[in-house]
Amino acid sequence: MKKCLPIIFAALLMVSALTGCASQSNLALRNPSSEQNNATAQSSETTISQPVTSKTGVSSSTVSPTASAAYEKLIAYKTENYGEQSIADFNAALASTPDELTEFLAAVADVSSTISSDDENYEFFTTTITFSSNELYCEHMGEELTLFLSMSKQSRLCDYLDDAGEPVYEFNCFVDSNVAYSIDNPKLVSVAERDKALLTYKEEMQNYLNVLSETEITDGDVETMLIDKSVELANSLSTENMKLSPCEIYLLDINAAGTEITK
Repeated sequence: MKKCLPIIFAALLMVSALTGCASQSNLALRNPSSEQNNATAQSSETTISQPVTSKTGVSSSTVSPTASAAYEKLIAYKTENYGEQSIADFNAALASTPDELTEFLAAVADVSSTISSDDENYEFFTTTITFSSNELYCEHMGEELTLFLSMSKQSRLCDYLDDAGEPVYEFNCFVDSNVAYSIDNPKLVSVAERDKALLTYKEEMQNYLNVLSETEITDGDVETMLIDKSVELANSLSTENMKLSPCEIYLLDINAAGTEITK
């Protein structure tokens, strides 16, 4: 079963655009609903109707009678106080053996490929479950914990659509990066604390890119500016038990009026 883990996690990364994670090869999925941000890719909806009972007997969410087994498996962990649990306890409950991890990652990949942004459990799946699945996989493989961070800024909406019927913008800036982090004492960091720190990092980096002008992006050293901002955030969000690092940018794609700008 161990051999299946990289395959399943690769599948999870392929659908991570649905959860806001970075994807090194999916620029085509970046189709925004506004001039500043990309819309989250939409997929089939999960109808909400029937209660589900968690492993602790607390019913905190509802799912359709036709919801997938993967959906039901994962939503069982959304107990009433799941955010108060330590990272150590929560992640251990998700998967404590290689075989359990294989099954867990397969369930995450299944749900990630079908979850809709209007599902009431969307945030739980795309934050808590996504972060924990990445941590469990990295720990199993002996790799550094990493937050996949994707940012974009688009402006000057054109009055026509592309061949796929999507909006076209004259100015586009896409940034993909990784943020290394460590949880030195997972017994002393709660799920809610972890989620808030990582989400704040992502949101503040996107907000910073949003306020940069087109000229600052095209004529300035935008990569250095983004890294400097990430240093500031890493310092402010790190605690004694959880440390965040500056981002490492591996893709910077800028296009203005059809002209690619190389940095």
